[in-house]
Amino acid sequence: MPIVSASVDTFVVLATAVLIPAILVLRRQPQSFTLQNGLYILTIFHTLLQLYTIIVRFPPNIFQTLKIPLTTPSETIRAVLLQRAGLPPDAPLPKPLETLLTRLSSFDTRTLYVRFGQSVIQDCEHCTTFDEYAIFAAPRIALGYVKEAAVVGFVTIRGSGHERWRTYAIGALVGAFILEGYKLGTTSVRIPRDGMGVFMWHDNLWLIRHLFFLTLPLLIHFLPRSAPPQSPIPLLAAAHAELRQTRDRLSTARFVHAATQRDPALRAASAEWWDRQRVEGEWARTDEHVRHAAEKLGKGIAEDADGAAGRLRQKVRAILRQMLESVALAPGPAAVVAGR
Repeated sequence: MPIVSASVDTFVVLATAVLIPAILVLRRQPQSFTLQNGLYILTIFHTLLQLYTIIVRFPPNIFQTLKIPLTTPSETIRAVLLQRAGLPPDAPLPKPLETLLTRLSSFDTRTLYVRFGQSVIQDCEHCTTFDEYAIFAAPRIALGYVKEAAVVGFVTIRGSGHERWRTYAIGALVGAFILEGYKLGTTSVRIPRDGMGVFMWHDNLWLIRHLFFLTLPLLIHFLPRSAPPQSPIPLLAAAHAELRQTRDRLSTARFVHAATQRDPALRAASAEWWDRQRVEGEWARTDEHVRHAAEKLGKGIAEDADGAAGRLRQKVRAILRQMLESVALAPGPAAVVAGR
């Protein structure tokens, strides 16, 4: 026997089954106030809201509630309602039900009832044609998709790790909205002679829509997260330390040359190395093929007719002078002009 009602009791049981694991997961988190925990709480709240909507606030359907055929006359429906309510046969019904029964006297309205549901037929006072009912129903459907798109936007916010899934989720919502509108607008309604077993397009599409809304944020939440963007601060600190070490080494380079010349063995090895480099350089500079290839690459080493050095030699001299000036091994341009 239900405590409150069957739907409310079912929702309480499902909500308890969702909340207990969610609370246990949150209690195991090392930090309580984080973006991930906030998004997790938002997903749980959205899940409970969708469960409440599906179980407790299912669209009303007078034919399924009373379990009567869709072709039942309006007077018979009135009599059944009064009998279920325990009222006398001549008692008045609430105005929304009176309006609904008056409109259900038309068979075309009953086909629109299958497409758009009882709430649209009952609430739209000025609607009489298919287009008017469709215009009245479309904003309600679109508003549900807009709300779900907002939830998807929060779940895939920057820093959540699910940013790459936002486009796919919004695309799925747009596709579902277009497909639902197409089905409601173009599918034919078939009503058997006995009026039983009619496929209620509005109610079933409403259920599919909200089940989709229920599963989409949960699916996004459990999809693999992207790696968090690496902070540039550690890289900058490492680069700063490396540059400092390089500067210290270059600063001590001017002492290395003097120390090398004081040791006979190091002085001899240095002279031998430079002599070998000089010989190999002469070989390369005197080779015609090397000169020709260097000229093609814009790195010519041949001197001009007026004795100017080639482009490669000029670049090398400029780079070496800058390096030597940075470690104070060569005078700067201003010092050279002053000395002249």
